[in-house]
Order: sequence, then structure tokens, then C-alpha cells
Amino acid sequence: MITVIFLLTIIGFYMLLLTSQRAVIPKTVPEQKIVSQHKTIFKTSGLFILFIAFIISCLQWGLAAGIITEFIILSILDSLLVLLVPMQLINYKQLTVLFILSLTFELYLTYAG
Repeated sequence: MITVIFLLTIIGFYMLLLTSQRAVIPKTVPEQKIVSQHKTIFKTSGLFILFIAFIISCLQWGLAAGIITEFIILSILDSLLVLLVPMQLINYKQLTVLFILSLTFELYLTYAG
């Protein structure tokens, strides 16, 4: 469940980052064309996905700990996204492999015993 929270947080903030006026996003990012045509849909979807991540976090750890944990996850992952997306050091293929491995290890460690 923790991997799902991380994934939803990254997707939600990435959608909001792409719609930002102040962010320097290179034109070579493939999602940039879609975002320029549908900014309001991306903003509302990004906020909705972040809200779902907050709800799952609160269900996982309780209300206060879930909110605090989600803010910590949000600040760490979003600072990484703000730094790495303009430099194009990571792409969606690498993130997909990383999350599949993380989810596999999480499920294995949770249900192996």
C-alpha cells in the first residue's frame, strides 16, 4: 500500500507540475503537448489524485500520522521531481520498472510470512 501512496503522489504532483506557469519544462517532454491542450483537466485530475493519496495515507496510518507522513512524502518526492524533470534524468520507463519492483517486494514481504 505504501508503494501505491508513493505512485499516486508522484502522478498527482507531476500532473500539477506540467500545468504550472512558473516551472521550466522542456518542450521535448512527451506529455507537454497533451497538457497544453487540457490544462484544467490536468489540474483537477492532479488535485484529485493527491487527495486520494492523502485518504489512503490516512487509512494506512491513522489521521494525524497519515497527514504528516503524506506531507513528508509529498515534500521529498516533489523536490526530486522539480529537480529531475527539467534535466530529463529519469523517464517513465525507469519509473515503471522501479514501481513494479517496489510493489513486488512490498507484497512479498507483507504476505510471505
